[in-house]
Amino acid sequence: AIEHVTGKLILREAYATISSWRRKDPIEVGSGITVIGHDPYWENIISDDELTRAKVDMLARGYMLQNKEHLANFRAFESAFGPDGATHPKKKRLGMGEGCAGCCFEIGEAMFCDVCGAYPAQRRVSDQISAA
Repeated sequence: AIEHVTGKLILREAYATISSWRRKDPIEVGSGITVIGHDPYWENIISDDELTRAKVDMLARGYMLQNKEHLANFRAFESAFGPDGATHPKKKRLGMGEGCAGCCFEIGEAMFCDVCGAYPAQRRVSDQISAA
């Protein structure tokens, strides 16, 4: 029985192979990029204490930092677009408790935030997952 009714159904049936029906993983899983988050490289760039302090400071500003790589990327983002991305030409940061669950940037109905990488980024969805 076919369980998938949307997406690439026609291609899956036209090219019926085992890989045609594999589960969907986020792109970073297939590309191997998830390994970088556990890479010892970041141990020499950002200390554990620095990350702990940054997580507290950033949470007070409405940001949820995941790891040292995330902190480095956030610093690069603010270096390019100013505090809270104030000069970003397309992205707007909303008030605390609004927008993306990870950074408060406007995301509309998107489930993924392309500013901070949060998934699920919708507050109602991420709140439900956190409560479970």
